[in-house]
Amino acid sequence: EYEPTTSKSNDKMPQVMEVKSLIAAMKKSEQNSRSAKPESKRLENLLNDVQQTVYFYSGIVKSYGDKPNSLFTDANSLSAIGSSNINVENIEILTVKIDDNADLNIPIDLSVLSNFSKLNYVYILSNISTTDTSIIKLIKNINPRYTVFYKIDKSE
Repeated sequence: EYEPTTSKSNDKMPQVMEVKSLIAAMKKSEQNSRSAKPESKRLENLLNDVQQTVYFYSGIVKSYGDKPNSLFTDANSLSAIGSSNINVENIEILTVKIDDNADLNIPIDLSVLSNFSKLNYVYILSNISTTDTSIIKLIKNINPRYTVFYKIDKSE
């Protein structure tokens, strides 16, 4: 059957949600599906428990653990991830920190993550006061494979 492909790029823009809303939505859908391995639990575990982690800031890689599954970076460093020597094979969650207003001018281009085979979650964590819209506008090239979410943490 013929299907027109006019709105191909825009038909399913992956939704970017606030972290608490996302986990609540996951739990709600899991209640209905009675899944044996709730994804919400895995995400909460990645967010709240100590993980083996890689930190990548200004081109410097600091790795903690043999098989890190968590990666922290900032908007400035994200573009260099592809050319870094980070061991990406077990990374499940990427946290991109926004620490100052200048970071709100740097697009968060997720196409640099193409070689992260196990990446499921991209977490944008803003430590400055901003709006949901400002954060969502920064995110480019979302792969539907990732769940992208954010938190605005203004506890300064």
